[in-house]
Amino acid sequence: MTKNPAGNGGQKEFKGLSINSGKVVSRVCVYSGRRHYEVAARKIDSEDAIQEELRRLDDAIALCSKELEEIAERVATEVGKTESEIFITQMHIISDPIIVDEIIREIVHEKKIVETAVATVYSRYEEKFLALDNEYLSERSTDVGEIKRRLLDKLLNTKPGFSCDGQSHCTRGNERVIVAEELTAEMMVHMNLEHVKGIVTEHGGVSSHAAIIARSVGVPAVSGVHGIYKQVFCGDTVLLDGDNGVVIVSPDEETVRRFKEQEVKEEQEAPLLSTPAGVEVLANVSLIEDVRHALAAGADGIGLFRTEISFLRADRLLSEDEQYALYAETVQIMQGKPVTFRLLDVGGDKSLPFLQIEKEENPSLGWRGSRFLLGSVDIFSAQIRALLRLSAGADVRILFPMVIDSTQSQKLINAVREIMATVDADPDRVKFGAMFEVPSAFIQADAILKQVDFASIGSNDLIQYLFAVDRNNESVSDEYNPEHPALWSVLAQLSDAAKRAAKPLCICGEMAARPGMPSRFLDIGITSLSVSPLLIQRVKHEVLDYKRIKNKPLNEAYIDDNAGVLKTKGKLSDRLLQDRKKEKDVNR
Repeated sequence: MTKNPAGNGGQKEFKGLSINSGKVVSRVCVYSGRRHYEVAARKIDSEDAIQEELRRLDDAIALCSKELEEIAERVATEVGKTESEIFITQMHIISDPIIVDEIIREIVHEKKIVETAVATVYSRYEEKFLALDNEYLSERSTDVGEIKRRLLDKLLNTKPGFSCDGQSHCTRGNERVIVAEELTAEMMVHMNLEHVKGIVTEHGGVSSHAAIIARSVGVPAVSGVHGIYKQVFCGDTVLLDGDNGVVIVSPDEETVRRFKEQEVKEEQEAPLLSTPAGVEVLANVSLIEDVRHALAAGADGIGLFRTEISFLRADRLLSEDEQYALYAETVQIMQGKPVTFRLLDVGGDKSLPFLQIEKEENPSLGWRGSRFLLGSVDIFSAQIRALLRLSAGADVRILFPMVIDSTQSQKLINAVREIMATVDADPDRVKFGAMFEVPSAFIQADAILKQVDFASIGSNDLIQYLFAVDRNNESVSDEYNPEHPALWSVLAQLSDAAKRAAKPLCICGEMAARPGMPSRFLDIGITSLSVSPLLIQRVKHEVLDYKRIKNKPLNEAYIDDNAGVLKTKGKLSDRLLQDRKKEKDVNR
């Protein structure tokens, strides 16, 4: 979807899908992942020629396998061992005997040169994956296409790269926003990610392997920006808003000025080391790397650990011991701060292909969330046992995803307690929580809150189900409205129910970090906000401003009385310190 606001002198606004948060204004580097769009269909006509093509195939597979092994080692060192499994998986695919046999048949029986045979077979598999009515599986076509291009690069002696590569002004992505057709893992490892300022792509979704890498290294990214690849050139300027999935090409002076003013304001309002009294700002995380970022950003804890992402990255079920190691490391990193682990949230746009779940007409309304957990005893039990083992040395917060009603909530709690009787666990250190994401749960809020120890709100799915709107469908995306009075009515009702039950309530959907939203949540009594680690300080600043405007007392932790300075920096800090000293003088 493209917008051309009147009077903006060529400024074009594109809407896509947020892959990773963050905002930046920068020049562009265009990355071409395909230098061989067409392969000549040349036939071979002799046995010697066939043997030569088979030899070339063997050589290309051997070279690509070695290259993938080297990349896997580099990624394991620089990014993480789990991320390196992406390339190990590609090593297995590239030497898969079924695929190799199909290529050989194309060469031997169809008399095709090896380039044509490779393109034919891998394109066939790409189309099969793309045709699947499942977002995660269809995105695997990216991996198949990447292997095809890697083999063709070797066979044709070509390689992907930047459009301006070799020209004097080319920076190879350093200090630039990368624009590409797809966010491939191949593209990611050939860039110095520490110096890339953002990534914009036409294709690829939130669960692609490379999107996970982008989030793990903190690169702002927006995907699904249709048509942008042909709209920009190396050196153009873009404003990338990863928070809202917006890309503005050739932003006008007024747009850039507003952005820079906001940037300067946030810079002056330097990070606070504490959170105002009565409020907690937590982090939503998917990876161990996110956990470290959250701690460094001053998170008061982890409000939502999306455990399913570890399964997606590994492309297999994780054992109980593997899960325990992951969860234990998370708790250790957070140094005693609370950590909420959401149980495996499968279904909708987060299917696990290795589970071989039957295709559903409407997966968003099908076997997902807590329905899946109750129907998958072995998977559920292994994850619960791994989490309960943590209670020997830490408090454990277990969050049930997409709870439908109080009956389902009670079934989940009973199932955990049955498992608890078989594990060396401390029941007093285990807390249960329900995720409120569907209207039926809100209607039964009082009953559910009596059963659990805490509650969380998943605003992303709540908006979808409350208004029957798919936020990724451009035809109706305008109706995905976090400002709608009906939404705020049900949120306020849930907040009141939580107060009556004296149970903590946290908002952990994307809307919690939107400018102005933290204040609105505080207004209706929701004082626990869980957001992306990148947005923690922004939310803390808004909460602090809200407290001051409402004449709420500042948290004493902000003031170091002995040093006589505020534990932060910038103009806002100076102003607060002056106000605080005036208050003390008056009190004397």
